[in-house]
Amino acid sequence: MQRQSIGNMLDRQKGFGPGFDFLRIALAVSVVAAHTPYIAMGRINGPEPWYVFLPHYAALVIFFALGGFLVAASGLRLSLKEFLINRLLRIVPALTVEIVLSALILGPIFTTLPLSDYFTSFGTYRYFGNIAGLVTYMLPGVFTGNPAPEVNSSLWTIPFEYICYLMMMVVLSCGLLRRPAIILLGAVALVGIGLALDVTGHGAAPPQLPPGVTASLHDKIFSAGIFLGRGSKLLVAFILGMAIYLNRYRIPYDGRVLAACCALCLAVAIIGPVDWMTQPLLNATICPALVYITAYLGVSPLPRLPIFSSGDYSYGIYLYGFPLQQVVKVLLPHGSMIVQFSISFVLVTMLAAFSWHWIEKPVMKRRIGFSFMAPRRLAADDAGENSQGVAALGVAGIAAKQSLVS
Repeated sequence: MQRQSIGNMLDRQKGFGPGFDFLRIALAVSVVAAHTPYIAMGRINGPEPWYVFLPHYAALVIFFALGGFLVAASGLRLSLKEFLINRLLRIVPALTVEIVLSALILGPIFTTLPLSDYFTSFGTYRYFGNIAGLVTYMLPGVFTGNPAPEVNSSLWTIPFEYICYLMMMVVLSCGLLRRPAIILLGAVALVGIGLALDVTGHGAAPPQLPPGVTASLHDKIFSAGIFLGRGSKLLVAFILGMAIYLNRYRIPYDGRVLAACCALCLAVAIIGPVDWMTQPLLNATICPALVYITAYLGVSPLPRLPIFSSGDYSYGIYLYGFPLQQVVKVLLPHGSMIVQFSISFVLVTMLAAFSWHWIEKPVMKRRIGFSFMAPRRLAADDAGENSQGVAALGVAGIAAKQSLVS
């Protein structure tokens, strides 16, 4: 009997991965849950327990691994221009609306400053730079009485998402999707440089910057950026997600491998994180395991969650989760974390539905010519086929059956 592979499973689904919708929603909700203790109590000194650390590390790694997997599929059938338009239409409109609502509605309501001071403050208008990936967490006078003063801490990933798309543009321009070994080598190089810098002491004391403070260029590159900082895991996961798709017929779909990857992640989390368990070391150990887990679950028949079956609410949940949690904290300062999370979850789901039906879905109609997913997603949504929604992998039927491994 022929060994099952990730590619075989994908072909059986006609280029769709039925588990990716479940993963997206579950991860977005897990991010909201993970932010709850921080919003309730602020930053806690000392190491996180392993059962807190592992979900924190894993959630965004899986998000970016999923993105790399899907984007590699999309890149095989799109020109560079089509790819860029497709990704910008997916990310920027909803992000822009969230930034505008935060700065012009949420900010004036919750700021402690006089409105004249709020609207004449440079910080208010600097916040719009988040749309371009120039991250600013603070709005003048907003949530300053909360334990966590940021308006939206989740925005830290936006620059790294843009970096991933810039890398993808280089890959497309150079035709590297036809050379998957080079893609894999890129991930190895990124991890290797991080390990080398770590060993030589460049990452011995990464800066602990207060919210809203911008690091120096040196810190961004060497301590808080693409090699040693928390953002390095996102880039490694994205590249490995691309690599696993391009080598999908060589990657086994095997429950034993899945179990081994889960055991490795659990073991590393229990042993660390301690002082020697640095970001590059984590990227070299559990990040590849998490990428395999992502691909395995993505092509598996995971259930579609009924509450979220009328659209893809994951992006809206991710964008609006932190600000609405902060609002709930202001309104219920003494509420338990369970109460705060429950109320926030309802509000976030409502706003995510608004984002999907009034912003993302109308924009998606303009992506039909670029996105393999858009026609099916729109058809299912308009017809109300709640039980049959699946996550598209953005690859045409013919392309899905071609082996691109070398």
